[in-house]
Amino acid sequence: MDRDILFERGRRNLSRIGRIITIAAGKGGVGKSVVAASLALTLGERGKNVGLLDLDVHGPSIPDILHARGEIVASKEGLKPLSVHGIKVMSTGMLIGDNPLPTKGEDKRNLISFLVGLTNWGNLDYLIIDLPPGTGDETIWVLRALRGLKNVGVLVVTTPSILAVSVVRRLLSMLEDEKIRVIGIVENMAYFNCEGKVYRPFGRFSEELVRRFKLRVIASLPIDPSLEQTIYDGGLPHRSSEELKSAFYRLCDVVESSWGE
Repeated sequence: MDRDILFERGRRNLSRIGRIITIAAGKGGVGKSVVAASLALTLGERGKNVGLLDLDVHGPSIPDILHARGEIVASKEGLKPLSVHGIKVMSTGMLIGDNPLPTKGEDKRNLISFLVGLTNWGNLDYLIIDLPPGTGDETIWVLRALRGLKNVGVLVVTTPSILAVSVVRRLLSMLEDEKIRVIGIVENMAYFNCEGKVYRPFGRFSEELVRRFKLRVIASLPIDPSLEQTIYDGGLPHRSSEELKSAFYRLCDVVESSWGE
């Protein structure tokens, strides 16, 4: 199918969804996919119909985070996402499995066009889109498919490290250029508690950057030592500790209220 046709079909599909929350990060390794999965699961626990779309072509981790295994079925209505823990899930990783995918820009855009244009979500209150990290062609393609849609908001996930500021600045500039609404910044791995005392090993996120883009840090998520083991054991990431679970419930409050709920 022609990529332009898939692009337009994808925009029509996305416009029919209640609300789209795009999870973006300037670079990999900041926990973007854990945030995306945890937000989707938390919204699902609140009784929302939720879909989770993983568009990371080279490092799709949503299937591993959620232990989502199964065959993607195609029909005349489109690709049927898997039902996992009460939410609908589609990922590039479900198509390629554990195989490497040494693709160039055009091939990556075609794969993303295929998933966005042909996945049949049915009726959704929320679609969480886990974007590829960075500001490459595939990220720009998705943002342009979302541009102009009134049901879209972006969460930018970063660590508060000073080393992350430059890459986040580029990402925020791109979102500004594409006229995509940013709900706010999510500081991941922001702090940890030790015997009742709070430590912030990376400091705090740049106040200058927040002022420059007229944004706010809407959530600070803790470093949770049990998170990796929880996922490895088949547990759900947002339930690895009460502190993390409470942080995601607060994040959901902010996300839902950003549309006036």
